[in-house]
Amino acid sequence: MNADEFVKAFNNARDLSELEELAEIGEGLCRNLEGHERGKVLGTLGNIYYALHKLKEAEEAYLDALNIYIKLSQEDESFLPYVVGCLYNLGNLYRISRRYAEAEKAYLDALKLLDDRSDQRLAILAALGTMYARLDMKEHAEKALIEAYSIARERGDTRAMGMLLNNLAVVYQRGGRKREAEMLLKMALEVLEEVGEDLSIAAVLQNLLPYLDEKELKRVMERLESFELPIDLKAKIAYFKARRAEERGEDSARHYMEAACLGFMAYRNFGFQSVNFMHCLDKVIESDSDLREDAITLKKLILKYYYGSQKVEIDFNTRVGRMIRAVLDGDDIYDDGVVEDTVRLIAEDLLRAGKSV
Repeated sequence: MNADEFVKAFNNARDLSELEELAEIGEGLCRNLEGHERGKVLGTLGNIYYALHKLKEAEEAYLDALNIYIKLSQEDESFLPYVVGCLYNLGNLYRISRRYAEAEKAYLDALKLLDDRSDQRLAILAALGTMYARLDMKEHAEKALIEAYSIARERGDTRAMGMLLNNLAVVYQRGGRKREAEMLLKMALEVLEEVGEDLSIAAVLQNLLPYLDEKELKRVMERLESFELPIDLKAKIAYFKARRAEERGEDSARHYMEAACLGFMAYRNFGFQSVNFMHCLDKVIESDSDLREDAITLKKLILKYYYGSQKVEIDFNTRVGRMIRAVLDGDDIYDDGVVEDTVRLIAEDLLRAGKSV
């Protein structure tokens, strides 16, 4: 297999097992290649490790590729787009690793190499603006997203226009500019309806929920539930339902628990901070729901095994504790549900880490 065939194999990979195999092949190829061919393999190897959530290995591969392309670009400027691509990949990796200062530097370094209004500049500005928005750096976010939108409009990239309007609306929403936010969300929805991409439409509809009256809300919720949604978006919708139930004086614990579990899995699997899952667990713990004990145990498991808290004592005689023990002992959890899925994930992580309880 040569470098181009390796890149093609990655683009056609269908599951994680194929990616694991390709990672081994890529490591072997790197030992026998130099220059641009080695850079292509390293960049793709970084993407494979990123997809496998092996972020340390991904960073090493991206940095090796970056060094190769910096040297090549010093002799031939046609390699500059590869330098930009490596910096963009590093920015994305640092962002999901919460290394925000390093992510910002990687994105800005990449932008300095781009003096045109290219697809690369559009992608980097969009990523940078979205990161600024999540960090509540409103002015920086607004500036980056508006420039990205301008490029997308010039290039006729309808999907990018819609998503950038959506992200800009979120910035305005958090800044209390609700009227402008609602207007941008409706513009984004109109644009994305032309594209017909369910996932993008669903993201906008989720952000529109607080602005809808009862009749519109029912219609939009039905539409959202007809989509095949990613886990982070499901978490946000569950959180909206919880807040709405709480405001009405209704039982909100079930929705908060669903939001907590989905939010944790989105964070664990993809690095997405979709909702504050610890806050959601606290909401369940504060309630008199029969889910309260499950929430207490889940919170302690996350604190001890994901945040490194050594002072937490976990009762493995609770329902969740017994399920953890069952998986560690090689048994299955026969119930299905979002809590059970979360417990399976945590137990599998403990098994991989060689942890005992």
